[in-house]
Amino acid sequence: MSGEPSSSVDGLAARRELLRGLGASEELLAELLAYTENPYRHLELPAGTPPLPAEPQVAAWRHAAAEAAEFGAAAALARRFPQLGFPIREGMSEDAAYRAATRRGEFERQPARLRLELERPERLELSIAELPAGPVPILVAPARADFEALVRALTSRNEPVEVPAAMGACLIKGLADWERVAEHRRRFEERLGRPADELEWQAEMASLAQIKEAWQDRLILLSTGPYSAVPAEEVGLEPADWSDASVRIRMAHEGFHYLTLRLCGRIRSNLLDELIADFAGMLAAFGDYRPALARRFLGVDRLPALRGGGRIEVYRGDPALSDAALAVVARLAAAATENLAAIEVSPAERKSPAALATLLLALAKLDLECFASREFPRQFEAARAAGTGGQEARR
Repeated sequence: MSGEPSSSVDGLAARRELLRGLGASEELLAELLAYTENPYRHLELPAGTPPLPAEPQVAAWRHAAAEAAEFGAAAALARRFPQLGFPIREGMSEDAAYRAATRRGEFERQPARLRLELERPERLELSIAELPAGPVPILVAPARADFEALVRALTSRNEPVEVPAAMGACLIKGLADWERVAEHRRRFEERLGRPADELEWQAEMASLAQIKEAWQDRLILLSTGPYSAVPAEEVGLEPADWSDASVRIRMAHEGFHYLTLRLCGRIRSNLLDELIADFAGMLAAFGDYRPALARRFLGVDRLPALRGGGRIEVYRGDPALSDAALAVVARLAAAATENLAAIEVSPAERKSPAALATLLLALAKLDLECFASREFPRQFEAARAAGTGGQEARR
């Protein structure tokens, strides 16, 4: 270890003063300080990393991606996830056949049934991306209707829930992979030297159920629509090029959330996380960070007014920020984009998931108030140096 880095604005008093400078009244300080409390201050990469090692699910996903290349992603997924064998319908989650398939794996995998209504199943793309969080399965659904159907199937038990129009990506977790379970049974019976009877298999399943990483999957599902609903002409790109860039932004953006999920088991809808995730996304798509575009993405490009439908409205937290507190957070966001734009990231760092993991973690350890402070460059470079030095020391 290289010692605890100076990773935040020094002390509660300084945080209060920064918030006052952004227009916070005394009445708002407690609300804002609760919102900006940072759970990542002492977060560290495990010894011997980066890069982070592959999760147990990755080998199975590589096999699925190879199947997808040969037979199509829809068929490869339907073998593993019975949700694709049922339509989206009110009450589907309580259907007896659905419950048997999704809870006990009682469904036909050879050949897989695809009864989920998809407009363009042949255009689904399944791959493994090397991200700061390690190798991560990525599913891209170019047709908007297919993205929404997959969100409903894989996160809402095939119920016809509303999928917000602004939603363009989804990090799916806790997904039972019945192909992995079947592979576990094959290995179990090899050890027995014979087929297992039902009582033996039930006992083995009870043990397996306690090891969630052995049978539960997670993946990133992406759409190809314009990122943050920003039209291509505002970005200065042709629609097709903006669609490609939007996918790269979303992948890297969700990749940061995947990193916090791996390191501390949580994903937050908070401005701190979103500033860093958008930073990662723009580096991936453009090779640099664009502060004006970042403000447009968040909807803080027309201050003191907030852009209607801007993403900043989504990041009120829980309990939700009052309108007056949100206005302060919006000003903080706008100031933060200028500080983020001053960060120098080399081409080699941009291409290295390991280097990006260290850089993003250095940002995550800073208090949100720091992002709008004149102290940001010093604080960030100290956290960056400590992270890099710490990794060298652990090697």
